[in-house]
This record gives sequence, structure tokens and C-alpha cells, in this order.
Amino acid sequence: MKFIASEFGSLARRQRVIALMTASPPICENLAELFLHAQIYHAANLSSEAEALCRRILDLDPGHVFALKMLVLILLDKGDDTQIESVLQEHLKIYPNNGASLQGLGQLRARQGDDEAAVTHFRSAGENLPLHAPLFNDLGVSLNRLGRMTEALEAFEHAVQVAPNYELAHSNRGMALLDCGRFDEAMHALLTALINASPDPSEARTSILQNLVKAADKSGKLHLAEPVVRAEVENNYSAGAAEQLAFLLDSSQRSHEAKSVRNHHARRAGVKWSGATKESKATVLILGGVGGNHVPTRYLIDSEIFSSISVSLLTVDQPDAPLGFVDIGVLERADVIFNALGDADVDDGQLLSVRAVCEKLNKPLLNPPEQVLRTGRDHAVELFGDIAALIVPATSRRTRAELADLSIDAPLLARPIGDHGGERLALLRNESEKHEYLARNRHEQLLFTSFYDFRSSDGYWRKYRLIFVDRQVYPYHLAIGEDWLVHYWRAGMARAEWKKREEEQFLADWRAVFGPSAANAVEEAARRLNLDYCGMDCALMNDGTVLLFEANACMLVHLNEPAAAFPYKHRYVPNIRDAFTRLVLKCV
Repeated sequence: MKFIASEFGSLARRQRVIALMTASPPICENLAELFLHAQIYHAANLSSEAEALCRRILDLDPGHVFALKMLVLILLDKGDDTQIESVLQEHLKIYPNNGASLQGLGQLRARQGDDEAAVTHFRSAGENLPLHAPLFNDLGVSLNRLGRMTEALEAFEHAVQVAPNYELAHSNRGMALLDCGRFDEAMHALLTALINASPDPSEARTSILQNLVKAADKSGKLHLAEPVVRAEVENNYSAGAAEQLAFLLDSSQRSHEAKSVRNHHARRAGVKWSGATKESKATVLILGGVGGNHVPTRYLIDSEIFSSISVSLLTVDQPDAPLGFVDIGVLERADVIFNALGDADVDDGQLLSVRAVCEKLNKPLLNPPEQVLRTGRDHAVELFGDIAALIVPATSRRTRAELADLSIDAPLLARPIGDHGGERLALLRNESEKHEYLARNRHEQLLFTSFYDFRSSDGYWRKYRLIFVDRQVYPYHLAIGEDWLVHYWRAGMARAEWKKREEEQFLADWRAVFGPSAANAVEEAARRLNLDYCGMDCALMNDGTVLLFEANACMLVHLNEPAAAFPYKHRYVPNIRDAFTRLVLKCV
């Protein structure tokens, strides 16, 4: 985990930084004063100046642990692994067992994807720094990624014992407990993390809330999480907090209240600008909608090339729908429109609202709403059923009552409508599993899909994701798991070199991996979807056919894996964004 400095996290400290910014670094070689100015520069994001002062301090005192830590932090942010290695190894030559340097090496190895080496360095550092909570938090993160959950929990627990107010360790401990199915303990840890977190709205607070709601949902105690989430919305408003409250209300079968929360946020958010400005080659209008599942665009739209305008349309039942207080004249500044509503299964008339807004703007449109409406899971057989070498399992919509009356005579997949990521996906093989599912899942509208055993001949389960940009196919990832519910984050790809080698082969030449008939089936699916951006998740059956899991626009693409551990992903995944960039520029 990336080292996080907290010395200047509070508002008062930031104000102090601003007050001191006009001061010059001391001419004398007073280490305390030099380090104070280094802290000021670092807090003000003046990294070059802070780096120079840290190096000056270390020249004077090679054992200055705090200057060393700050220098490593700066170099980590710069991505300068060679310099980090050099600085730390030189320090260890002078002080062979220095805990700070050993922790720095551990952080470097963790960032490079070598968690085994990271754990070794962290444990060595812990012998010298047994009361340094961030070190044991880092140890827990690496152990967690290695799948060593018992040891990871021990590390997080040690961190919070020596630093009871350490929010990050409480949060990570809560997530680990959640993964272990210890939901009540997870809720307590996450609530403690929220209490100790910075009050400023942030992604960290949103992540804590999200996991708190997830733990409460899993334990059937959403009523306990609701006051916490409501207090966050009322006293510390953020988009993430509002969405977690809406999700909680949806999960509690209070969809009308959830819709009200989301409409309120859409009005409050208005229009959001981001990305390049003066040197932008085009401005992309991202049209979303309240309550819809959206196409993830954070990585897809290159912020160094395009500026973007984001707006969320109100639900059709609102008197000021679809734009609320938004002046359509502002949206006319866009060059291209991207419809980010990608899930036909949860559409409540908003895709038609997108069409109405687009007709007024009269701009080039990517992912037209009428094309998205064809991509519901229960329309897959109609859309793809006659493609040679493609297996399209039958999918139907049913209610809880219909499931209760249904006799399970063949394995069946059940999920709430609009569910992605597998959080609420269940395999029902018999009546007992059906009744258990009904007891823990309160959603009224469900999707049922016939289950096919797609296990490979070696006993592993493989899920391939392919992205379609302008009807062309680009491989994105391969997840290889030990269970039928296989997702990339569950599969432990970073821990097995043979899995990474196989994924690299897929990304390098997916057609060769699939073979001619299966590759032709995928390319035909891309043509039939007929969307500017979409994709499919699928498996390769032992007979060479393709088993379709889903094909729609709600396909996540990112490049979060460290380049040192996944160099091949950093070679091939950018092809997807480059293709999307070409598509947008073609429309301008």
C-alpha cells in the first residue's frame, strides 16, 4: 500500500502551511528548521523543493529517519523506483537494520507487485519498529493480497492496538473481516474507522461507508447502518455518501426514497467540468441518469486529450425532468455526446430522455439510447442466439414469488435486476439453496439464467473480458479462479506467474487463444451489439465454443495494476483507450 503522510491533514495545519509559505528555507544548517521547511513544501505539493531539502538533510545527517521517509514518499509519487532503491540501499549500508529503510523497501516491493518480498522487509522492519502502526498496516495489506487472511488480520489488529485512532488500519481491518464473512466485527471496525477519519469529504470516507453498508447488508442489519449513513449525508455531504444512502434504501426495498436521494444529488451536482481545457482536442458531454448503471468512463476518456462535461438526468417522474436547473446552453459547448447509461435492465424511461436531450443538442452521439435498449440480459437469446459457436444461456425476469413457486430441477443463476460484480449473484442447485437465497435476498425483481459448467479441463474456471470499441474487438483481461464465481479481483492473478503468463498470451493474440470459430463468434457479437463502446464477458468451453455471460455497455476498464508486476497489461490495455480516443476524434 502506498505510504500515506498525515502530518498536514487537518484544516488548521493547512492554514499554518499557507501562513508559512512565504518563508524562505534557512541559510544555516539547522536540521530542525530544514525539515520544517521540507514539510511545508511537501504539504504545498512543491515536491522538487521538498526533495532538495530532504537530500540536503540526509547529506548532513544520513540517519535522519523523517527526512528519509519524506524523500521516499516523494519518489514514490514520482514513480522513480530506481532512485528509491538507491536511496534506501545506501541508507542500509550505514544502518543495516534501520526500520524506516526496510519499510521503504517493503513499500517499493509492494508497489512493484512483489508482496512476498514486501512481507519479508516489513517483518524485518517490525523487529525494530514494533510500535509503528503504519508499518503493520502495510504488512497487513501485502498479506491480504497474498491471501494470508489470518496473518493479515493479526497485522491490522497490532496496528490498531498501538495506534487506537489509526483510521486506515481500522478500515483495512474492516475490509478483511468483511472478506472473511465476519460481518458484525467488520461493521464495528468500519464504524471506528469512520469516527477517526478526516472529516473532509473524501474517497476514503466513501470507501468506509460503502464497506459498512455492504457488511450491514450481508448481516441483515441495514437498519443499524442507516443512521450512520444519514448523518454523513446531512453533516458531511458528498456524492459517495449520497449514493451509499440510496443503495442502502434500495437494498431495504425503499426504492422511492432512494430515487429521491439520487434526484436531490443530481440537482445539487449540476454540471461538472473536468479534464484538459485550453489544449483540449474536443469536449465530451457525458450524459448519465439518476439510478442507472453507468458506463465507467474514468479511464476510457483520456483527460489529457479531452475535456468533459458530466450531467445526470433526473428521473422521468420529476416535474423539472430531465435537466432540472441545468441550462441546456451550457451543454451545447460539447463537441460529442457519450450516453453513459449502459444498462437496459434498469432503465426507467431515462434512455428516452437522453434521446430527447440529444435531439435538442444535435451533436454526434456515441452509444445511442435505442441501441442500448436492445442489450438487456433477457434479450440476449434474441440478439445472439443464432451465432455459430456461441452458447447463449436463456435468461428470464421473475419475481420473488415466482422463484418461491419454481421447482429447481437444474442449476440456475439468480441475481437482482441491475446487479453487476457478482455481489448478489447466487447459484441455486436445489430447493434448499433456493430457500436460503430467498431468506437473505429481499429484492422483488430478479433475473434467472441457466447455468453451464464452464470449468476447464485443468479444473480451473476462466472468465475472459473483451471490449468492443467502434465494433472492433480488444482483449482486456483474463481471470482464472478456483470457483465458478470468478472475478479478476477474486482470482489472485498477481500471486501466480502461470496465470499472468496465460493472461499475457490472451492479451497479445486473443484470436489465437480462442481459435477461428470462437473468434468469429465474438466478432459477430460485437457487430450485432452495434454500440460505439461495449463488451462481453465469456468463457471458452472445452469443445471450443464460447459461453456468453453478458454483453452490454457496462464494462469496466482500468489500469490500476502496477507496471512492474503486470508489464504486459500496460502494453495492451492502453489500446482500448487509444481506440476510443480515435473514435471521438473521428466524430469531431
